[in-house]
Amino acid sequence: MTLFKGFMELRKVVRENGPAVMRKLIYENLTGPIGIQIEPTWVFCGSTESITQEHILPKWVFESEHKHFFTSDVNELGQRYIGATVPACWRCNSVILNGIEQYIQKTLAEVDLVNRWYTDEEWDDVIRWLEIIDYKFQVWDIMTKFLAHKKAGYIPALAEFSIAFIRDLSLRKVSTKLRRSLKRIATKNKRPRAQELIVGRTIKKTFHYFHTSGQFMHLELPTYKKGFFIFFEKEHKNDRATLREAKKLIKQVYDVP
Repeated sequence: MTLFKGFMELRKVVRENGPAVMRKLIYENLTGPIGIQIEPTWVFCGSTESITQEHILPKWVFESEHKHFFTSDVNELGQRYIGATVPACWRCNSVILNGIEQYIQKTLAEVDLVNRWYTDEEWDDVIRWLEIIDYKFQVWDIMTKFLAHKKAGYIPALAEFSIAFIRDLSLRKVSTKLRRSLKRIATKNKRPRAQELIVGRTIKKTFHYFHTSGQFMHLELPTYKKGFFIFFEKEHKNDRATLREAKKLIKQVYDVP
């Protein structure tokens, strides 16, 4: 199996630097003293030089539309996708991740799901790409402060805690979930997870997205007329069981009868 160069490079970066990156992220955002000074660090390689901002969702996914936003399930505050970023070193951002995104866009354009289907390698690469998004979102969750609640306003006692901690109320749960997410990126073989990815055609006119960190993700890309649903850890008996639960979750989120 030939692994796309960008994914190979990212795996190497994560395997070499992952433990140090985890220690820093967890200490500065979860276990360290409140108000600790944080030096921006790229959340894959740990570099503190030439730091830029990496969008959690690539801009081409939400069509670079500034109005697209999501609402945090913790404080119910809106956040525009254009402003949801994590620190990134210039090389990893501009070379590795940009190369991966171009490759994924090319794959999405070439596979029409009518005359051509994904090869096993391309299928696995879509899984790898979605795992990267999941990890970036988890990092954003632990780096983003609770600050206030839409209904209650500013809450001093909770303001400095991370959204991730407020959601789970467990340092162990948050850190374990984050480590597992990064470990998935460092894992080469995606065949055992292939059954947990559902892909289909969409007729939606704008992109749709919802996500529960470390559990599942739904993403619709009207530009490519495709929709994806993936379970990151759960294992189903067969494809039908995967599809059945995915449909159930989509109906719940969109309140479809």
